[in-house]
Amino acid sequence: MLKIPLTSLAHQPRGERVSCSWNYGHQLTVLETESIPERINDQFVASQADKRSWFVSVYLNGELILELPPIESRINFHYVQILDNEHILLVGARCHYNDGQPEKNAAVYDSHGQLVRSFTLGDGIEDINVTSDGAIWASYFDEGVFGNYGWAQPIGQYGLVKFDATGQILWQADKFQIFDCYAVNAENEHSFWFYYYSDFKLVHLKDGEATSYNVPIQGAHAFALCHPYIVMGGGYGNNDKFSVFKQHPQHLKKTDELRFTDPQGKNLHQCIYSIRGNQVVAYEQHRIYFTHLALENKK
Repeated sequence: MLKIPLTSLAHQPRGERVSCSWNYGHQLTVLETESIPERINDQFVASQADKRSWFVSVYLNGELILELPPIESRINFHYVQILDNEHILLVGARCHYNDGQPEKNAAVYDSHGQLVRSFTLGDGIEDINVTSDGAIWASYFDEGVFGNYGWAQPIGQYGLVKFDATGQILWQADKFQIFDCYAVNAENEHSFWFYYYSDFKLVHLKDGEATSYNVPIQGAHAFALCHPYIVMGGGYGNNDKFSVFKQHPQHLKKTDELRFTDPQGKNLHQCIYSIRGNQVVAYEQHRIYFTHLALENKK
């Protein structure tokens, strides 16, 4: 069992934490709001709510490099990504289709917090990765694939979609039978990985060519790329446990198990993990931990 201590991020909260995510330039973004919108009937996530303030903080190597002014919006945002040197992208996971019109659940802001444009990425978004060429990769959970919130023909019907920076579709995963895209990892603009239900396969797209690997884990929520190793989240009911696999041309071979710890060596419990390449962030409402995972000297 490998134990990997993470570093604490010295973040001063500006509101309630929504999410943390890595970006293509190794920046770590933190999204917060003055108050997280309540669920509809304590069950369904709202696509919009009363206008409120949203806060974006950007870190590089653990140092705060940018705090955007408060962003006022009715969209219930869940994800933040850096779009380019001058703009950020905020995306809400849910999106209604009413009277022939879809809601806009993606919004681009400049570094002063001013809205530049908004567009629709569809309902049921599981995660968002933006690459350095401005491509927006959106993965979808089951409701985004099969349709809910008024969508008869969902944008996310194939489980994974690549958009350009204005929301136009560039590619869809129509060659795969994705019911729920559990985890994605945009390594760079040429290399994209995803893991999906119900086949529980890990797929590597390299310049459009796909290589699939069978993974003996059901329900992994995140994975890290530490070539030649791939570190997979533990699956259903094992949120904080990870398995290490060595990558071979046609298969993965398990070599070890792994747990992330706090800086004092205490195992993390019930954290949310967001991973991009080999960059790991683990967070909950009051703490954020991060690392650049390297395993070449671990096995």
